[in-house]
Amino acid sequence: MALQSASFQSMKIFMNNTYYIPNYQRDYSWDSEEIEDFWDDLVSTIVNNDESHFFGQFVIHNNSEESKKYIIDGQQRTITSMIFMRTMQLFYKELSKKDNYEDAEDRVVEIRGAYLGKYTDNIKEPHLTLSDADRDFYFKHILCGNPSESKEKKKSRERMRFAYNYFFDRLTEVLKPLANADVSERYKKLDEYFKAFTEKFVCIYLEANKLEEAFVIFETLNARGKDLETADLLKNYIFSKSNNITKAQQNWDSICEAVPDPTKYIRHYWIATHGYISDKDLYRTINKEITKPRDSAVLLDNLSNLAPYYHDMVNPEDAGIFLDPEVIRALSGLKTLKAKTFYPLILAMENSDTKFSEIDIKNVLTEIESYMFRNITICEKAGNNADRLFASLAEEVYGGNLTTCDEIANKIKNAIVPDKEFVPMFETFEASKSSKELVRYIFRRIHNKLDKTHEINVDNTEVHIEHIMPEDGSKWSDITKEDHDAYLWRLGNLCLLSQRLNQSIHNDIFTKKQIEYAKSKIEPNSELSSYNYWGVKQIEDRQKCLAKTAATIWKK
Repeated sequence: MALQSASFQSMKIFMNNTYYIPNYQRDYSWDSEEIEDFWDDLVSTIVNNDESHFFGQFVIHNNSEESKKYIIDGQQRTITSMIFMRTMQLFYKELSKKDNYEDAEDRVVEIRGAYLGKYTDNIKEPHLTLSDADRDFYFKHILCGNPSESKEKKKSRERMRFAYNYFFDRLTEVLKPLANADVSERYKKLDEYFKAFTEKFVCIYLEANKLEEAFVIFETLNARGKDLETADLLKNYIFSKSNNITKAQQNWDSICEAVPDPTKYIRHYWIATHGYISDKDLYRTINKEITKPRDSAVLLDNLSNLAPYYHDMVNPEDAGIFLDPEVIRALSGLKTLKAKTFYPLILAMENSDTKFSEIDIKNVLTEIESYMFRNITICEKAGNNADRLFASLAEEVYGGNLTTCDEIANKIKNAIVPDKEFVPMFETFEASKSSKELVRYIFRRIHNKLDKTHEINVDNTEVHIEHIMPEDGSKWSDITKEDHDAYLWRLGNLCLLSQRLNQSIHNDIFTKKQIEYAKSKIEPNSELSSYNYWGVKQIEDRQKCLAKTAATIWKK
């Protein structure tokens, strides 16, 4: 291993050097919790007169070709340290100017020379250069001035602004009791914090002259998930195998812009192209498979190209690639069913040599929706069955063994539970307060099956879930409490109703409710007027009718 140096260092030694943060590193991410922890550790070190406080490890890539030291691990702590030293410098500067205290001026010069570096119009020698995204903000508002009073739109800049103001406020509180004391006392108090940080905060410094070796060190220290996300480990490993960091960063940015969770996306992509893999094995497997620059480039190119399709599966309400309304409807339904295991299959179809059309995707999604609703939602089959099924189909599609939409659809159909199993389970299915979206989904699909002319308003504030036997059963004295509790959320006791009609009947007796049900344009509400009484038997009978309709919607 090309490890150049490894040592314990005080922050005084660590910061007396020049570092760069690569563009591919994540932006400044420390929030109030981490900043407060930093300050608490500093105060604790002073109060307890600790000999030292361990500040973590810093992994550095010493790029001899560029004569630059890049921070691979520790950039958050480094940026925070620089912000803290800048606020310290300003307080020393205040003592120097107002009280003409020479020792304070010496500290101002020392902080500039040994910690922050010089950065003016004529001299640009900072000790830390951030990535392109926040470089100018750091130089202009931290090193050379003060952050603006108003919030920054970019999160990383707002976090830096917060850190600066937090440290400034804490140091102001520290000096407040000494407002009328001699300047030497104020200087002495400031110096407690200065020396505690620069001399007692210590770190492990690890430096390698090869980027891939720096990443190996980084991964070894963080692979147990200390406080690093799998996405960060994956990103850094993939980048370590790249010979074009700029292109890799562009691809990674496009992935992160499209998908909310890169780790889940990478896992689903890997299942689509390599077969089933668990969360915990993802990093280890990619570590073994991606070994060359070409491997890294191909992986990132494919991930970037497929990211918009994944985005539409996760966020069908904001779809940009899929245009067919039926595709979007099916994806929205699957989102309601909390279905995600099918993602690899669709990715495999989009990534295969076979040119599957959007109509093909629609037909496959129709079968997937029936499978997920019948097998998982209603019949409560084990979720890992779906995992394995769709992973297996994705592997066959990607490998060229399944080349037509019908072949894929038939494989899914064969796995769907038959009517003789589905219908009885639907007949006794009970919803709950936490599954209101599922109730809406079921009754919207039933309405669309029964009525092709009237569309249901998708605004939940306009269309309510109506309990025919109401939640307040006080007017329904012939229903026992046990039956009320057992049947309140049964599908047979539920329907969708416009807000106006729902509010007008609320907890009324059934005969009054029937009048309003007859006015409803939502089906199957009209058939409720045919009942003479509403109780347990009627709820069960109605749910059996709904089950027969459901079997024709979510078909095998």
